Amino acid sequence: MTKEKLPTELEDVLTEESVETIETALKEKVELSVEAALASQDQLYAEKLETLITQIDKDHTVKMQQIVEAVDKNNAAKLGNVIKKYETELNESASSFKETLVESISTYIEEYIDEAIPMTSIEEATRNNTAMTVLNNLRSTLAVDSSLMSESVKTAIVEGKNEMDELKAEIAELKKANETLKENYNQAKSAAFLENRCAKFSDKKSAYLKKVLSDKSPRFIEENFEYTARLFDRKEKEQLEVIREEAISNRTVKADAPKTVVAEKAKPSVPTNPYLEGLDMMK
Repeated sequence: MTKEKLPTELEDVLTEESVETIETALKEKVELSVEAALASQDQLYAEKLETLITQIDKDHTVKMQQIVEAVDKNNAAKLGNVIKKYETELNESASSFKETLVESISTYIEEYIDEAIPMTSIEEATRNNTAMTVLNNLRSTLAVDSSLMSESVKTAIVEGKNEMDELKAEIAELKKANETLKENYNQAKSAAFLENRCAKFSDKKSAYLKKVLSDKSPRFIEENFEYTARLFDRKEKEQLEVIREEAISNRTVKADAPKTVVAEKAKPSVPTNPYLEGLDMMK
């Protein structure tokens, strides 16, 4: 502030130094007023801003809470559906697995029992258990003493052994009689076979065949009958040749008569059977 700006009346009263002092005081006052106004305005704006923020926060909080509740409700519903779905699938899978596991274990146990304890053993054990139950009931009903029962059992065992020995002796006698009957049957069958097959032969040939084969089995006779018959025929031919040669050598031949040369016939080849030839040499 300069003196030129002051009213004329004050120019003469105030000095330059006074004017500067007043100016400085006024500036300080103005600055203080401005600072106070700014501070008041800042406080007012701060309060209003805080109120606004509080209201905005409340509104946002309510809206956010509504949004969260809606999201939670929606997610809870979806999560419930998912849980129900997986629980259903889990229960079905568990039920299926349980059935499969029970079936597998049951099959394994049955196979193990069948292998470890045969059904025959179980049935026998059941029968023995049933028999023991019946026997105990009879003992209780009849009041049979254990010592008396043991003596009775011992007597029964001895009697059973004696009966078994008698049956064994009878079986041995029956076997012996059966062997005798079998031998007689074979002899009769052999004799009947020889009689039937020798009926068409001469008495001499029949006697030879019966002599050689009569003590042999029917099967042996059937297999070697033809061979024995051929053996007899060969021997007969050999004897006839010997007789014919002796007759020729002893016959008187006329001197002027031409000599007749008789060619010997080739002897028929007969298959050999060493066993029958040995028998023939023994006859």
